[in-house]
Amino acid sequence: MNLNFSSPLFLYGLLGITIPVLIHLLTRRQQKHIRFSAVYLLAQSQKRSIKKSRPNRLLLLLARCLAIILFSLALADPFFSFKQSEAFPSPTSIVFILDDSYSMGTQADKETLFDHALEFVVEGIARAPEKSEYSLVLASSPARIEQDWTSDKTVFEKILKAQSVSFRTTHIGHAVEQSIKLLDSAKQEKKKIFLLTDLDKNGWKEKAFAKVTAPYPVKVLNFSSLQSDDNKGMVKNVQISQEFLTQSRLLRVKAEIRNFSNTLSRRPLSLFLEGKIVKEELLDIPPGQTLAHEFSYPLRRNQPLDGKVHISDDSLTTDNSRYFSFHPSQNIKVLVVDGDPETISHQSESFYLERALNPFSVSLSHIDPTISTLAELPLRNLSDFSVVILANVRELSPGYELELEKFVLNGGALLFGMGDQVDPKYFNERLGNLLPVKLDSQHQVKEGAHLLLKNNSHPVMKVFSPKELEEMREINFYSMYTIQAREDKIFKVGTWFSNQSPAVIESSVGKGIVVLFLSSLDRDWNDFPIQPTFLPWIQRWTQYSARGLDSIFRQSLLVGESFRQNASSTDNNWIVRAPDGTLHILENEVFSNTFQPGIYHLFSLPSSETRIQKTLKKIPKDAEPAGTFTVNIDVQESETGKISQKEIEGFLEGMKIEIQKPHSQTTTPQTSDGIPLATPFLLMVAGMFLIEGWMVRKE
Repeated sequence: MNLNFSSPLFLYGLLGITIPVLIHLLTRRQQKHIRFSAVYLLAQSQKRSIKKSRPNRLLLLLARCLAIILFSLALADPFFSFKQSEAFPSPTSIVFILDDSYSMGTQADKETLFDHALEFVVEGIARAPEKSEYSLVLASSPARIEQDWTSDKTVFEKILKAQSVSFRTTHIGHAVEQSIKLLDSAKQEKKKIFLLTDLDKNGWKEKAFAKVTAPYPVKVLNFSSLQSDDNKGMVKNVQISQEFLTQSRLLRVKAEIRNFSNTLSRRPLSLFLEGKIVKEELLDIPPGQTLAHEFSYPLRRNQPLDGKVHISDDSLTTDNSRYFSFHPSQNIKVLVVDGDPETISHQSESFYLERALNPFSVSLSHIDPTISTLAELPLRNLSDFSVVILANVRELSPGYELELEKFVLNGGALLFGMGDQVDPKYFNERLGNLLPVKLDSQHQVKEGAHLLLKNNSHPVMKVFSPKELEEMREINFYSMYTIQAREDKIFKVGTWFSNQSPAVIESSVGKGIVVLFLSSLDRDWNDFPIQPTFLPWIQRWTQYSARGLDSIFRQSLLVGESFRQNASSTDNNWIVRAPDGTLHILENEVFSNTFQPGIYHLFSLPSSETRIQKTLKKIPKDAEPAGTFTVNIDVQESETGKISQKEIEGFLEGMKIEIQKPHSQTTTPQTSDGIPLATPFLLMVAGMFLIEGWMVRKE
């Protein structure tokens, strides 16, 4: 049985008692002095009067003091319970699950939700009884135990103060699973989980709670109730492309902006390059919608660019920026083998290819084509080229297929274009180690077939706009080769024809790649080469096969995803410079410390010259820039929507769940079994006032 008070006003009430008592004592002293200095007869009369009225005055003073005490108790909001007092609990094993995902970086007055959560835990530890033990689990993905059991409050507070909000998403299910494992090994009989979060629905995945079954009570503190304003919007996505069709060469930056509010949002959108604003637009974003906006910027130099797209700040600043790195396409040396040369240039197999790969007199596409006949091919050094295109080639010189095979195995790219000169028997018998399929026969379509591009998500096709894809679908293909799969080969179909025949197939061979276009690369079997889309299409397939589209210059990762170095050279050491300037050693061609959004720079260092130390303070002089990759946040954490208590109880079935606002935890919480006493105390105060009035009137 206990009586608990939840307000410091009780102390102020006690002060209110002492003041009337002191006044009463002073009054009595004055009365005594007057009694002994007055005339005897008057003193005797006054003595009889005081003696008669003294009990009434004492009762009146007592009634007033009691009224003040009862009123102070009522303000203290007390409750009566037969259970042990929560203000002085027994030693407890407590797991604090701290949501450190980036949504907890939302502003709440001058601090973030995460700051308030840390303060709550620190205050809770200070009030906890002796011999209690504590552990800390961080709930951002991947959830992890930051501090195992400890009873040392100083150590635990030091760990808490070292924490900061991360750029990761939330993984509550895994965090609860880790907490249960900790409580299973806890020393104290009384055990509890405190979950400090903003209840964002993104962090609660049903599958993650499949293994969560335990009887431990969970108290959930919802800190989203403290935030000063809602998250207004975010930069959802950024796409980068380079325009080759004009001699000015344009960098196109397409950004998608999401408006979370229910009203029209007018927000400035800025394009930053090398840390400076180069363009800014004021956008009207419809309520609850996503708006796409494209910036165009002229490329005057063949230099890499670091940039970001940014919208004006709101209560959650983390999702207001998205980073990108751009490297102009590097020069790709391409050998085009013309299998059907003609005296009239535009009738040659390589005519349209050469002009599509390099359309201007000055190399703006960064693709450097060299035209060769079959007779000249043995004289070429294949190691001088990244890509070899065999356009309508009948057959190669005896034994030359072994040179091509060696070229591809070492990382080269081999592209085939079909035509009337191609000999299927030779391809199937001599090039079987390179081709993932067998050529069947030439198939003619009188009315013409078309490319199917509706659901094509191939990296080559992502750059094309809906209008360009529609133009590409209208192209007629009158002839193509049908194929048969080889039993021991694996390949992918890049594009299909409308007659259900593959149009482009690709296969990895060793370190290289083989691509077959099953129609011609000139106008003999289709109208593709004279269409505007042929130029970017053949350029992108060339860049893709040469790893130009998937190189380290274009890798875009999410926070926490590992970077994998795709360079073929294993003779170099690799250094990664993070956005904050820290240097890291790339071990086993994998870099996993990608928990900070921004642009990461890669440097190569010949291992024969310098031995890399484990810790670096500056980049060695002989290190050379080798590329960049970007890391951005996962925008799922920014999506609005809170999880309900009913849903939480469904996920944590069998566990006692209590959800409260954090400000109610700064004082002793009331239990559901307690009896509130504020109302009875107020009624007693009213009774004291009635008694006082009766006594004054009687006197």
